[in-house]
Amino acid sequence: MTVPSSVISIPKNPLIIRSLLFLAFLAFGSLAFGQSDPKNRMIAFTFDDLPMTGAAMELKEASDVTRKLIAKLKTDEVPAIGFVNESKLIVPGEIDRRTSLLEMWLQAGFELGNHTYSHVSIDNATLDEYLEEVIRGETISKAISNKYKKPYRFFRHTQLRTGPTEEFRRNLDLLLKMRGYTIAPVTIDSNEYIYAVRYVEAIQKRDPALKQKIIDSYLTYMESVTAHFERISSGFLGYEPRQILLLHANRLNADGLEQLIAMYKSRGYGFVSLTEALADPAYRLPEVTSSRGLSWIHRWMLAAGKEISPEPDVPDWVNTRIQ
Repeated sequence: MTVPSSVISIPKNPLIIRSLLFLAFLAFGSLAFGQSDPKNRMIAFTFDDLPMTGAAMELKEASDVTRKLIAKLKTDEVPAIGFVNESKLIVPGEIDRRTSLLEMWLQAGFELGNHTYSHVSIDNATLDEYLEEVIRGETISKAISNKYKKPYRFFRHTQLRTGPTEEFRRNLDLLLKMRGYTIAPVTIDSNEYIYAVRYVEAIQKRDPALKQKIIDSYLTYMESVTAHFERISSGFLGYEPRQILLLHANRLNADGLEQLIAMYKSRGYGFVSLTEALADPAYRLPEVTSSRGLSWIHRWMLAAGKEISPEPDVPDWVNTRIQ
């Protein structure tokens, strides 16, 4: 049956289009997963900045962090993916050993993804320059993923910034798709990196009590952030989607991951792969370009014309450099 064009009314206002898509999602999309049971939540663990966060990464410490992260993930049977900055591999005399740290993730059954070559800032690069960073960033990781017969398919934006303009974002999305990438969004984002800096300072100070205080505060903070995104996602979507957690490959998580996993278990979470999380229909919602690294829940809300509620801040004392 042909519908006369005069019957079809397509709104030209992007906000109206986004609102209609969101209403369609509420009517049909969320039914695919139903109302989430707090006792049956799901989350995917993702780690950025492999082999280890920090431009001046020391091989010995990166090896220790890698072994600890993998061991704890394997013990608790938590699927994970690590997003790589390949510039950290290019150190004369250490390239093979640094690459072997990535191979450890693959040998343990995990995946690798692309996080650009040098963690470039998207606001300081042209589209061509950013794409070059993507291509340079896949050289080694893709080859060793093929070697271990593991898929290499996900890209994570640096600083969670998808582009300075909507046109930039759309064009980059297209180029990434042409190279076979799926974008890896994040729903539970945090200022974990601030805790990581304080934790390194406590290690350098050789203060075990301070180290434990930082980890304890970190776990409390991460639980409050998680509760926040559970609450706003439920209020916006009508259910809690399969969450995607952003962490970093750093000393803080190497030492605190066991407790962090236990916290999520206590909140009723089971652990799924990034692929399984992305099967949730929420990840097909429209999003907006943001000058800040926002959770995708916030991006969906902004696309639907809703106000966002920022996640909790870290305590003031954590923002203060340890002397």
